[in-house]
Amino acid sequence: MCAVVLVSMSSSLAFAQQKIPTPAVPSEILNGTGVALSGDTLTVSGTSIRLYGIAAPLAGQTCETRYGKSYDCYRRSTDVLQVLIGGLDVVCTVTTKDRNGQKIGVCRAGGSDLAGAIVSRGWAFAYRRLTPAYIGNETFAESRRLGIWAGKVEMPWQWRSRHLSD
Repeated sequence: MCAVVLVSMSSSLAFAQQKIPTPAVPSEILNGTGVALSGDTLTVSGTSIRLYGIAAPLAGQTCETRYGKSYDCYRRSTDVLQVLIGGLDVVCTVTTKDRNGQKIGVCRAGGSDLAGAIVSRGWAFAYRRLTPAYIGNETFAESRRLGIWAGKVEMPWQWRSRHLSD
């Protein structure tokens, strides 16, 4: 089991509790027990939801520490999301679906926006092509070299593209 290091709540609370623009009219609100499936996807009472506006490392993706040691950043990102969920009830506002039918929404645990919290801790990226909502969170994490920003990391969409062409 890997250790999960989180930034203190006081240093990233402003980002985690910021008002996140809702991308569309809510189509569904889910609440219940949350379980992290990846750093940007969770289930709420058995329904899978991808967090709006972010992208986390993908299954099979590795990163490097600042000392050049490789580690499973997908697993670490997933673990951090699970810690953020904790034993709290999760409330998700589902606003859309992707081309594969995956529900996408804004999810909160204990009042904190999960996407903002994981990005501000450095374990996911702002998905800038979709929304500017989490750019400040990412800048915060990168400037402090938190999470994946402490070493070398490849953006998930670049990693996916490179591995699809192999």
